[in-house]
Amino acid sequence: MASQSGAQTAATNDSYAVSVGHDIAAGIAADVLEAGGNAVDAGVAASIALTVLHSEQVQFGGVAPILVYIAGENRYFSIEGAGRWPASTTPDYFREKHRGRIPQGISRTVVPAALDAWLTALARFGTMGFADLAAPAQALAADGFPAHDDLVSCSTQFERYYRRISDDNARIWLPNDAPVKPGQIFRLPDLASTIGILIDADRKASLKSGRAAGLQAVHDAFYKGEIAEAMIRHVQACDGWLTHADLAAHRTPVVEATGADVFGGRLYTPGSWTQGPALSQALQILKATNISLHPRQSAEACHVIIEALKLALVDREAYYGDPDFVDVPMEALLSHAYAATRAAMIKMDAAIQPLPPAGDVAERSTPTSSPATAPEEEAVSLDTSVAAVIDGAGNIFASTPSDPSFDGPVVPELGFVISTRGAQSYVDAEHPACLEAGKRPRVSAYPMIFRDANGRHIAGGGPGADLQLQAMVQVLTYHLAYDLSLTDATIAPRVFTHGVPASTEPHLSFAGKVVIEDEIPEAMLTDLSALGHKASHGKASGIAKPSICLVASNQDGTLEAVGDPRRASGQRLKRGPSNGKAVG
Repeated sequence: MASQSGAQTAATNDSYAVSVGHDIAAGIAADVLEAGGNAVDAGVAASIALTVLHSEQVQFGGVAPILVYIAGENRYFSIEGAGRWPASTTPDYFREKHRGRIPQGISRTVVPAALDAWLTALARFGTMGFADLAAPAQALAADGFPAHDDLVSCSTQFERYYRRISDDNARIWLPNDAPVKPGQIFRLPDLASTIGILIDADRKASLKSGRAAGLQAVHDAFYKGEIAEAMIRHVQACDGWLTHADLAAHRTPVVEATGADVFGGRLYTPGSWTQGPALSQALQILKATNISLHPRQSAEACHVIIEALKLALVDREAYYGDPDFVDVPMEALLSHAYAATRAAMIKMDAAIQPLPPAGDVAERSTPTSSPATAPEEEAVSLDTSVAAVIDGAGNIFASTPSDPSFDGPVVPELGFVISTRGAQSYVDAEHPACLEAGKRPRVSAYPMIFRDANGRHIAGGGPGADLQLQAMVQVLTYHLAYDLSLTDATIAPRVFTHGVPASTEPHLSFAGKVVIEDEIPEAMLTDLSALGHKASHGKASGIAKPSICLVASNQDGTLEAVGDPRRASGQRLKRGPSNGKAVG
């Protein structure tokens, strides 16, 4: 576990805002705040609960990128909750055995990072112990909860994947040997036992030696103790690469968040080990185009948004990778001068075909695309939920815990899949996200925090693999450039490009493909097609659709909690004494 130095922050909790990917998890976060915990305590509790409530797409052994704002220090931190490739990893294996592909299964496995990220967040910035924060998740896993739409859709849509990966995956996520039914009580007894082991480790150590010792005991039980033993037995039985040494060596870095000037404010994301900075790039390009001069959701505005996204995402493909291994020219990529040169490439009479070139700011690789294949291959990128919290002291926690349940074999006695984020690597040695021993995949999941010139904050994230970034670009553009309320900006219909290679294996791209949500009139298809986009309608809601959860602070001291209607989520809002009674 990372160093336990750093300020611990307490919330006054006379006001707070919570927006989480499941209503029960939002309630758990609110309960923590009501009990005197701060935003970090509440966010960690919600995140752990999401590994139960959204186990189809959030794994206890997965990833957990986290951003934290500490109001008393006025600082933004990135807690880099992503695992590294095992030390024995070699790209040659995939080149020789799988023709340059990274197939589903144990070979995608990287070090599980989420737990250490939560422990690191608590040690540095929290006030409560692991046991109290994890207890609600354990109870949910043991007692069960009514199956929600995402779980039902996932078990139905990916039934063949569960059966193909392992009998144990099918046993857990296809209970009664069939997809989950709406409202069916869904239980995860193996995961409940795993969380229980960690709770016991925390309580025993903290009773004897205090909170810090308890957090360390949880870390040791998972990365060195009986849970580690179970993980390695499982990996060895499946002929995987992960070792005891890989687990024991894992530590979560805590660094300053990556900031960029955007629409008169400052946007913070994790670094280039995620796609997060491309959010800033796209928004800077849109600002440079004077996007608000085009009527909102006109063909002209949608065209500019699509082109800005392509320009930012080809840079992601050309430059972004683990900064411990790749020299990423982030300062240049996030400069206003560079954004202006990229914006100048957008022509109002035609789309850039098939893709714009990456910017010329350093030596780089050239993005490559894979031929389009069966739609089911594209769909396996499903992952991610979100937890966003602002507490009464102004501290912020935003995180996107992730990893699917059908991409690798579950550890049967533990009830979770060890992170398969290796699927978001490349085998091509020239690509900045090429896999390498000890290197982190470049993950699609990322949270964000925006601060405007007056000190107002907006924080959150959402599911949707690569499309989560495209959705957030549009929400923030409609709010910051067009002055829509956060709620209206979140509800507004969206457009998406599929022309840039996807982050997830097999890195598919579909030249010129644009999907517009079905609330947008049919005439838009004609107008975009005339510009060279291959446009079609698509459903706005449902599994794998990008949905946004946001919390925000306003100039008058009130808070907001916003959820996206495209998928179910939970919001909790409590106003302080001067603003009335609790709401939500």
